[in-house]
Amino acid sequence: MIYEVIIYAALATVVCVMMYSILGKQVGKGSEDPLNLDKILKGNEAMTEQGINVVSLASKTKTMFSPIQALDPNFTESHFIDGAKAAYSMILEAFASGDKELLKSLLTKDVYAVYQDAINAREAQNYRQVTDLGRLKSAKIQNVKMDGAIARIHVIYEAELTSALLNEDGDIVEGDPDVLSSISEVWEYERNLKSSNPNWLLADVVPSEGDSLEADPTPDTK
Repeated sequence: MIYEVIIYAALATVVCVMMYSILGKQVGKGSEDPLNLDKILKGNEAMTEQGINVVSLASKTKTMFSPIQALDPNFTESHFIDGAKAAYSMILEAFASGDKELLKSLLTKDVYAVYQDAINAREAQNYRQVTDLGRLKSAKIQNVKMDGAIARIHVIYEAELTSALLNEDGDIVEGDPDVLSSISEVWEYERNLKSSNPNWLLADVVPSEGDSLEADPTPDTK
């Protein structure tokens, strides 16, 4: 009997130690010492970086898009990312080929003016741009901003591509059509959620780390 008591006591001690290691000093605390939710969220993010899935991150992502979904219940992150990936390729190709009509439908007026000027300057010198998207490595939402009914989503792209400017004789002026280079840019998409137009338009392009191509496949807007 005494051995059973000792075993139960040992098990109880182990359980208490495990609970303390999981819950920490929060066990036994009253309302005067509430849970530090900010600290917990930061800890969860660190765990996620180590490959551990944490439910709170899903809640955080949901909160990020809730202002958009309040005005557009049909909005989903996955659908937006699919569209952003397609837009990236389309805009690269349209700028390289000088397709102003297509660009006008994908860009805001200010960004379109920048791209139009770049195309006009290129054509005035009888230059031709060739851009080949080798691989879009990633497209991730960086942040979301709301200004009334205007939603802005920043997407950071990591890609590998070739880009070059050729003169009318086909000689290389800038870049290299055979050398694959890494590029990293942040694109801002904008949409009036109260508008009947469902399209997100490119509103800004800024370089991120690794953007070092001589022949810029997409002009920066700042």
